[in-house]
Amino acid sequence: MEHFFTKLTQLSHSLTEQLIPKWYICFMYIPKEFEGNDRELILRFLEGHPFGALTVNGSDGFPAIVHIPFTTEFEQSTKCLEFHVAKENSIVSSISNANQGKLIVLGAHGYISSSVYTHVNVPTYNYEVVHVSGRIERLTDLELKNHLTKLVDSFEVNRENKVHINQWPTDLVDSYIQEIVGFRIEIQSLEAAFKLSQNRNEVDFNRIITDLNTRTSTDQQLAEAMQQTKCPIQ
Repeated sequence: MEHFFTKLTQLSHSLTEQLIPKWYICFMYIPKEFEGNDRELILRFLEGHPFGALTVNGSDGFPAIVHIPFTTEFEQSTKCLEFHVAKENSIVSSISNANQGKLIVLGAHGYISSSVYTHVNVPTYNYEVVHVSGRIERLTDLELKNHLTKLVDSFEVNRENKVHINQWPTDLVDSYIQEIVGFRIEIQSLEAAFKLSQNRNEVDFNRIITDLNTRTSTDQQLAEAMQQTKCPIQ
């Protein structure tokens, strides 16, 4: 009987590996108090942090990774992120072969010194991160140009002397488009970890924010993120 259940377990694992992509069963560990469950909040986070690391299964058995800016396409019921990579980048074939991947988007982060606590404890590190998993498909040439237009416009929006893709010669734009490949990743799974000292008491929580605001601009961004989170444990 024991041999039977051993074989059954092995068969179950084998079927799982065949039917469920590897990226899909590798979930991020997130303690309950730091788990992001508000889908709209997570989508707004992605809109505000348009740069991430895409990972797909490489042909050599190792993860293939590329760092990319992206645009968000949230108007339709199917939510997507669009991006592009250099055609000469070897990850293009990995993306095409895998047809699925995981995009990791990091937000504010920083070291938290326990010297600011009202009691003896160890230091920690706070951060915001979202993992986006889904199917990947190639953009058409028209979709790629629309993606580039939106990408440039999104980064130029607050500049006084904005540039726009339509200002450039058509042959220049077309020559660059021939050197890149566009993709979209359909959002099938969202995992969000917002570790922002929610497990601290109110006094220590506020002391952390005060300390961060005396440090670097990166630390100040973390302080701002903490101020927007839920009240800590009393």
